[in-house]
Amino acid sequence: PKAANLGQLKKMFPDNVVEGLVIPFGIFRQHMNQIMPGRAESYWTFLNSMFAEAEKMRTSNIDENLVEEYQLKQLEILRGAIKKMPLNESFTTALEQDFTSVFGKNIGNIPVFLRSDTNMEDLKDFTGAGLNLTLFNVVDKEKIIEGIKDVWASPYTERSFKWRQKYLLNPENVFPSILVIPSVDVDYSGVLITKGLSSGNENDL
Repeated sequence: PKAANLGQLKKMFPDNVVEGLVIPFGIFRQHMNQIMPGRAESYWTFLNSMFAEAEKMRTSNIDENLVEEYQLKQLEILRGAIKKMPLNESFTTALEQDFTSVFGKNIGNIPVFLRSDTNMEDLKDFTGAGLNLTLFNVVDKEKIIEGIKDVWASPYTERSFKWRQKYLLNPENVFPSILVIPSVDVDYSGVLITKGLSSGNENDL
């Protein structure tokens, strides 16, 4: 979604908006099919097994606090494993090529933001703004690779998980994507809140 919005802005204001590249949901999902180190199951199977076990605990009338404690421990294991996850060679090769073709510089020679996004943000009753990790001004190639995995792991933090649990019926199907954009020199940076854009009423945000 962030990448799509960037594309719209780039088309409207081509001279004032940076180029960007996206690591879409599917890349994360493909990597989750790998076998977790020291286990006979994939990262994805581990995640879904955790939710299935939690549901069994609830049907057995186990206290919800204990269910949540179990889930958070399992998510901590998953986060640690994702941060050490090997990246597919085809993906890293494509990433290096995209840095050159999109940004005009080799990976490691340009500072970038790694902006997190998920398929479960800005819903009718839920916004995920600020829940997951965004990394700023990352330059070194190894740090970028490490940062990608850190962003992928961030939806499984306690804060992010608890916030989503209140609203989602299928929290296992949260897929992170990453928007990669170059750092730019700016005088001002932040969020713009527009008042009365369509009605002229200053109370209308």
